[in-house]
Amino acid sequence: MLTGAILGDNGGSPPIAAGPRPLPVRPRMSTRRRLSRLLLSSHVGLVVLFALLLLASGVGTIRSAVVGQARTEAERSVSEARQRLQDWSREMNVAADLLARQPNLRYYLVRDQFGKARNLVKDFHGTSAIEYIRLQEGGRIVAEFGRAPPNFATGLAFDGRGMPWRVVQRDIPAQPGAIIIVAEPVGTRLNVRPDATRFSPRLLPLPVASGDRDEPWNRALLTVAASGEAETFEALGEDIAAARIARVSDEDGAPGALLVATVSQQWVQRRIVEGLAAFALSGAVTILLALALAVVLAARIARPFAQVAQAAERLGSGDLETAVATPVTFLAEPVALAGSLEQMRTQVGSLTATERDQRQELDAVLDGVDEGIVGVDQADRIHYANRQFLELIGRSREDVLGLPIAQVLVPIDRRGDGAGSDPAAAVAREQRYTPVDRERLLTVRRLTASGDRQVLVVREETALEAARFMRDRILANLSHEFQTPLSAQMASIELLRDHLQASGDDTGLQLADAQFRGTLRLSQLVENLLDSVRIESGQMRLRRQPVDLGAVVNDAADLIRPLVAQREQRINLHLAPGPTLVGDGQRLFSVFVNLLANANKFAPDQTTIWVELDWEPRQVTAWIEDEGPGLPALGANTDLFAPFKRSPQEEPSQRGTGLGLAIVYAVVTAHGGAIKVAPPQHRQGARIGIVLPIEEEA
Repeated sequence: MLTGAILGDNGGSPPIAAGPRPLPVRPRMSTRRRLSRLLLSSHVGLVVLFALLLLASGVGTIRSAVVGQARTEAERSVSEARQRLQDWSREMNVAADLLARQPNLRYYLVRDQFGKARNLVKDFHGTSAIEYIRLQEGGRIVAEFGRAPPNFATGLAFDGRGMPWRVVQRDIPAQPGAIIIVAEPVGTRLNVRPDATRFSPRLLPLPVASGDRDEPWNRALLTVAASGEAETFEALGEDIAAARIARVSDEDGAPGALLVATVSQQWVQRRIVEGLAAFALSGAVTILLALALAVVLAARIARPFAQVAQAAERLGSGDLETAVATPVTFLAEPVALAGSLEQMRTQVGSLTATERDQRQELDAVLDGVDEGIVGVDQADRIHYANRQFLELIGRSREDVLGLPIAQVLVPIDRRGDGAGSDPAAAVAREQRYTPVDRERLLTVRRLTASGDRQVLVVREETALEAARFMRDRILANLSHEFQTPLSAQMASIELLRDHLQASGDDTGLQLADAQFRGTLRLSQLVENLLDSVRIESGQMRLRRQPVDLGAVVNDAADLIRPLVAQREQRINLHLAPGPTLVGDGQRLFSVFVNLLANANKFAPDQTTIWVELDWEPRQVTAWIEDEGPGLPALGANTDLFAPFKRSPQEEPSQRGTGLGLAIVYAVVTAHGGAIKVAPPQHRQGARIGIVLPIEEEA
């Protein structure tokens, strides 16, 4: 609640007045993006696309239908013409038989009354529709009327103009050498239907085998003439779309001619255009109906959504009083959306009223606390200040809002090892400040509030805090002052040990080793004291760099070996290789030095200290186990890591400061790890585990 008040949007102003906060007005939807137009456009696009697809597929369908109709008409024309030819042939045979069996004609010929015979033939020619009649006796022509055919053999014959003729020849009974020849051109006898002019069948002479076979038309004629089977062909050249060809035989069964009915490409194209026009007309009517339906549907679908959108705009502009009406529609979605908006309006209104009351209450609470509360943004500018802070600096709220904190408070100093330059290190630690124009010591503690905003807790420094600050400075200075001579003394002792070892002075070497162990223990105590000051003041920082945990443990073991050797103890290392960690190698080195020193101190002489690394996919556990008296009950383990916490009953004579495990706990938790206490695995003693996370990328 404190954070919510400080991070509010009122810019640190006094408690807000009653009523909902105005929200930013959102821009109205552009006409180009309205749902009605989008639906209408999509419907129109779908209808047009469907029409184009139908038109594209309809061209082929209509063409196929027209060509099929042409084939059917040609086949029917040839079939009807063939039947007509058969009927005509029977008529000519009957006429020839009637004339040949005329008793008077035979009587006249027997008595050589050729004039009367010629008159009889003339009368028969005049009363019949036969074009040519010829009466012949031996080599003598008795009578001949009409246009003569190209030849007088029975069957089909073609004249020089290609006109087909039907010729019938009959012998006169009981009159040897006398014959009747009847002939008639085909003319219009093949056209049996009034509309047959488009598919007029015609007779063609049988093609000569030596004709041009490369031409589709000649090849089709030769094919039917040779097989005798009627066939229908398509696309015979540029002018013929379809053709039906059938072979016609004479009375004796010999091939006489070809009966052909053709359909021109122009007729097919004209019928296709007519079909497409009808299809386009019906398609246009369908499209208009579909568009009208699309307009109606788009309006009915978009209208309730537009109503809900208007209600949402009202809510977005801060109108929480007007209820969201349920649109009248057959769609479930806008009804559900309107219900959700109404529920949201109710909840937001309730939350707004609750927030208003809480903000007023929090403003009153923050103004009533004894400490100053300041909210700053990412640029360290003040956006909130309570009454106590204003009293501490002696300025009004209007004077400080929007100013950088550096223009209001001036730091006196920055404790530690340069941590003040790191913003992350400045969070959650205390610093000493003084107001810009007032003589007053203030203690400021930074807390991370939310995201990139921070909260400053400001209070006037008391005598106890000043004493604590002075103590921390003295301890830090003493630790720094001790470290330099101790490091020089350890280096000198190491040189002395090397010299005594080379000279063979065992007594001097033993004294030098004792001096080195004492200096090492003193250096460790000073380092722990310095780390405790850093931890307590919140100035301990971690470096993030690749760390070889096995090498760190080895270095710590090498450093502590003189102390271990003094008590004839052994360090048993089981360091399985693993990935590289990310952390502060120097701090981790201090962790293992403290744990090994603890094991060395509590374990009896001539015992073993075990160090093991247990690698897992996401973490690694370093186990340190000794043969000492063990740890207290597991329920009290949390007290082991408190500063200056010691075990008075179990601790040996060389009592420590009680800072080692506290430093271990602080460093491990700063690395995101944890400390575990487990039953011993080797012998009786204590087993402590350091759990460190393994980051995916070092």
